[in-house]
Amino acid sequence: MAVLSSSRDAFGRALLDHHEGRRGPELILERDDGSIGPADLQPEEFFLPQEDWPPWEQRALGLASGAVLDLGAGAGRHSLHLQNLGHEVTAVDSSPGAVEVCRARGIRDVRLADLTTLHGDQRWETVLLMCGNLGLGGDWEPTRRLLEQLGAMTVPGGLLIGDSVDPDDPDDLEYPERNRRAGFHRGRVRLRLHYGDLVSPWWDLLNIPPAEMEALVDGTGWRLEEHVEEGDDHLVVLRRQTQRSRRGQEPC
Repeated sequence: MAVLSSSRDAFGRALLDHHEGRRGPELILERDDGSIGPADLQPEEFFLPQEDWPPWEQRALGLASGAVLDLGAGAGRHSLHLQNLGHEVTAVDSSPGAVEVCRARGIRDVRLADLTTLHGDQRWETVLLMCGNLGLGGDWEPTRRLLEQLGAMTVPGGLLIGDSVDPDDPDDLEYPERNRRAGFHRGRVRLRLHYGDLVSPWWDLLNIPPAEMEALVDGTGWRLEEHVEEGDDHLVVLRRQTQRSRRGQEPC
């Protein structure tokens, strides 16, 4: 996801308003088929303390080791928790407002950057792609390329912890079929946020079917170590391999 301008940073403005105690409008999520309504996660939920996270999320973050890259850090709840535990944490977001909130909350290394083209010489022991960010590549092959890219930035044996949402909703069959007809993976969604008068640019996200997770990861330099499903949400822990296996095939 490319760096946002402040004039289109609906997400960042919502986080800033909450952090600074201002009551703002509801955060609204729009899909490119005209579906629109309140976002599943409202600003206050990006500030939840560790004890209020779901048990599966608490356990997964407890596996983090060494230097941590939090990609798509939002308000920094994961980064701040791990920093307080003594980890060296780099929080990255494409939202200027989110970066401002992270810095204001005391995260020491915060960077404004495109989330899908991050490069650098540093090697991390743990990479986080939380709050649906496992699919921030936007479609099947771009997500595989992002995993490969992040593998090159992670030490052998390091971890990637990320989550996604199952796109297979029996009450919403037309949208996945429309994606398939257009040549996209059925779990690809195009979204934008509204916050009062601010409207974000459209961005693409891949919601990954749990049954296809192994195929997604296969050949990217990672091994699927744990996979936890909780309702429509599912979380993976990937282990960085020392040797690359053959690239997997895209499911239909």
